[in-house]
Amino acid sequence: MNKINSLVLGACFTVALISYPAYSLERGGVLSLAVNSSVKTLDPHKVVGADSYHATFHLFSTLTRIDENLNAQPELATDWSHEGKAINWTFHLNKNAKFSNGRDITAEDVKFSLNRVLDRKQSPRGYTRVGPIKEIIVLDKNTVKIILTKSYLELPIDLGGVYPRIIAKENINDINTKPISSGPFILESWTPGGVTTLVKNPYYYLNGEDGKALPYVDKFKIVPIKENTSQLAALQSGAVQMMYRINYDLISTAKKDESLVLVGGATPGYQPFILNLKPIIKEGADKEKAEIFNNEKLREAISYMIHREAIINIALSGYGTVANDQPVPPFHPYFNHDIKPKKQNIKLAKKLLKEAGIKEGTHFTLYTSTGRAGMSESATAFQQMAKQAGLNIDIKLVDIATYWTDIDFKVPFMTGNWGGRATISASIKPFYHSDGSSNESHINNPELDRLLDEAEGESNIDIRKAKYAQAQKIISDSNVTIIPYFKDAYAVVTKKVHNAKHHPLTYWYVDKLWLSH
Repeated sequence: MNKINSLVLGACFTVALISYPAYSLERGGVLSLAVNSSVKTLDPHKVVGADSYHATFHLFSTLTRIDENLNAQPELATDWSHEGKAINWTFHLNKNAKFSNGRDITAEDVKFSLNRVLDRKQSPRGYTRVGPIKEIIVLDKNTVKIILTKSYLELPIDLGGVYPRIIAKENINDINTKPISSGPFILESWTPGGVTTLVKNPYYYLNGEDGKALPYVDKFKIVPIKENTSQLAALQSGAVQMMYRINYDLISTAKKDESLVLVGGATPGYQPFILNLKPIIKEGADKEKAEIFNNEKLREAISYMIHREAIINIALSGYGTVANDQPVPPFHPYFNHDIKPKKQNIKLAKKLLKEAGIKEGTHFTLYTSTGRAGMSESATAFQQMAKQAGLNIDIKLVDIATYWTDIDFKVPFMTGNWGGRATISASIKPFYHSDGSSNESHINNPELDRLLDEAEGESNIDIRKAKYAQAQKIISDSNVTIIPYFKDAYAVVTKKVHNAKHHPLTYWYVDKLWLSH
């Protein structure tokens, strides 16, 4: 048996370290987090959007927890191991783990929960994000065996992600009104569109640094405040103690306030221009125009319109890294260094447009939102760059909540917003495999599918890297997602919040934060 307690990916991320005066750990208090939009669902297997993750992360546990170095650490599982070529995995559960109603969390609950995530109807965004699972077997009350379809070393990391959260089978019908928690908090109140309030779970099984059960705070509030400037004002007034994301143009303001601390750094997150090959056609729309991005020359032309350094400065105030139209960042160990970012070439863009049969002055609608810092700014920057090549870009701003429900996956042309993923497979496969749960562009490339399937199960690291390098090249050349940059991400907390750390996936584990009173 090969014992696996963590898996190091080798990625390097810039972490902002916070220097605090020496404080003794304190318990109690209410920690409030400002977010752009409200929690939409408490069902962790159906969740969409980071604002809802803040609730589901803390109501429900996963087998593992992904730390700031992208290693898998114990959460519900105390340890795990695999046999042979990492096809058969065994996870041992914490024997003290209980749901918030006092019932023991068992291997049967793990089996039920993971099988629900694997069902695309029950978890339409999650079913491709939990590894190549074939079967889940209950060995005893506290032991579960997971059999894979192929060799896969990164399973423990995938099982610490957004979707594979452990729920109680008997709670399915009431999960959005009376959720039975497996995590550090339980629900006190939730109103769609309003504040979500969580309180500490008296049955939570993990301990803090003082040897007592987590969380340290008594309450955790998720407060929707649409405008980023209003969030910062609420932070400065003491109405909230954290803001999940600060817009780049406000960072300098936050830095000047001695009562605040900026927490952040590099991430593998990005904001692509998505050229949808198979949009949903609304009644009366012209199908040929709606599917116009199937024109390869047009997509390539758009990729040459973008000045990448300039768009980073405009959209992110310089807080980003140039990208090359595929989702693996330069600081990742699987990055293909042979793919060079395109330089802006308006002359070539015009030539490609002509070859594509696109007339000068043609209008395209680009959907975006102000709900995530950088999205609308990058759209505006692109509008001016495209104008140089003779395209008219009509920007349509939508509320971020409407974006997730009515725009994403559906319209021909949009700006996206994706956070990073902990594993190389999760970074690519859901977005570019023809069966991927997050395939926004609807790309369908059999060669790419083959490479992603084979690479995922390849145990030889050199062969694996070579296959992922080929996949990145296909994605970059396809121009279905023009990715001009990888973005840094910054949160802001008051100096009363302790143990706040930058996570490259922009996760927050609030159970380990504490407040000085």
